[in-house]
Amino acid sequence: MTYDLKNVFYLDTQFDIAASTVKNTETGVTMDISAYIDPVATNRASGVGLAIYKAHFDYGFSDGNSPMPSDEAGGARLACVVGDMGFTSSASAVVLEQNQLSTDNQNMIAAQDFYPPAYTGYAGVYEGTVIQPSEKVPYIVVRDTINLVIGLADKNTINAMNVSVRLECAQVKLSGAVLNQLLRTQTV
Repeated sequence: MTYDLKNVFYLDTQFDIAASTVKNTETGVTMDISAYIDPVATNRASGVGLAIYKAHFDYGFSDGNSPMPSDEAGGARLACVVGDMGFTSSASAVVLEQNQLSTDNQNMIAAQDFYPPAYTGYAGVYEGTVIQPSEKVPYIVVRDTINLVIGLADKNTINAMNVSVRLECAQVKLSGAVLNQLLRTQTV
């Protein structure tokens, strides 16, 4: 289960947030990864999980090519979370339970906070990593879905926003004991 260029591949997804999206709301999209996992270990066959080594988040203007304009005020947390959270394959709004986008949630793979200039009151954008897997200790997914979720802070968005994630991942074989532990852990 080593981070190796010959085994690592990328998965990504993205969606748009409309201008004037209301504060303190969550929007997300579900990525189906069932083709990359096999959570059933039978006889001597190993189960297969998806090891996530890194998550690269991007917040930009709605064209997906430009940085966020300087008047943007909507701070946010962007996260990747395992399991069914009620989102669909197109961006949808869902009310989440408390701490779904925190390190207290064992199903959260990675998260990053975004504070644009108009939110922080100083020139420049601040992006802070909340949690991130690593090359030595990847997050191993054994469920069918990964959700890309944005949770807006205490200010409405000014501009339309495009959010995206690129995951560095690899398929890994799992023993029955490890697979069972991960299945219990990732049950929502």
